[in-house]
Amino acid sequence: MVTTLIKHEVLRTRGWLAVVFGSATIMLLVGVLMELTPWGVVQALGFALTLVPVFALLLVVQVALAFDYWRSSYSKTGYFTQSLPVKGSTIYGAKFLWGSLVTIVAVLVNIVMGAVALLGASRVFDLGITVRGGLDALAVMLAAAPAWLWVVLTVLALAFVLSGLAQYYFAASIGSEGRINRLGIGGPILIYFGLYMVLQVLLFVAIIAVPLGLTSSPVDGSLEIVSMNVLGSMVSNQDAEAMPLGFIPALFLATAALVWRTVVSWDKKVSLA
Repeated sequence: MVTTLIKHEVLRTRGWLAVVFGSATIMLLVGVLMELTPWGVVQALGFALTLVPVFALLLVVQVALAFDYWRSSYSKTGYFTQSLPVKGSTIYGAKFLWGSLVTIVAVLVNIVMGAVALLGASRVFDLGITVRGGLDALAVMLAAAPAWLWVVLTVLALAFVLSGLAQYYFAASIGSEGRINRLGIGGPILIYFGLYMVLQVLLFVAIIAVPLGLTSSPVDGSLEIVSMNVLGSMVSNQDAEAMPLGFIPALFLATAALVWRTVVSWDKKVSLA
């Protein structure tokens, strides 16, 4: 059943997803072509244009997924979705899985676009960056830490991105419950902003409570986990010498709680407009 639901999601969303990814690709290519011209002003504008899809694609994709999730689940078309002879949690699981796959593809496309934009910037501003040089720098960076650490960092990065999707879907579901559902799409928007503020406070407290950070060794440049006093650095107005790690367990726990509460919403608290 999950496979059937995902197939339905693919068929239903492929049109606007093609428009989003296609538009981002065209914008990048136009920017690159502008960078190849001999005119400095046009080159600078082309460079700026290449940055737009690099920084906007993932956000646009996730916001569009969230809107589509709300529209297909709780708006007028939600009556069809909610009438399917399947548990609400199963429908949510299929939607979240498909949204996660699309998000991961968006991240990979973003990486490629970022590399292209960087090469274009090198040509415009004469930075001397080449494909071979970039690959050599990447090899050096990967060698600075064991493979397991890069795997962990990759998983954490993906978890962070997918946590954003879970937040959007949570806001869409909770914002469509009970009386707040009368606000239409305004309900999910209000819930999202409230959730954002709560999560910021939670992550800040977690960073202070777990005094660990990730930094590079001054000896050989390898990555290592060190103890750090975030609150002390803030009080003394000093720059932190490591990336705080305390937010990681808090983010995982918060994401798990958001997914659980969204499942409860699907199974027990559905309220259609």
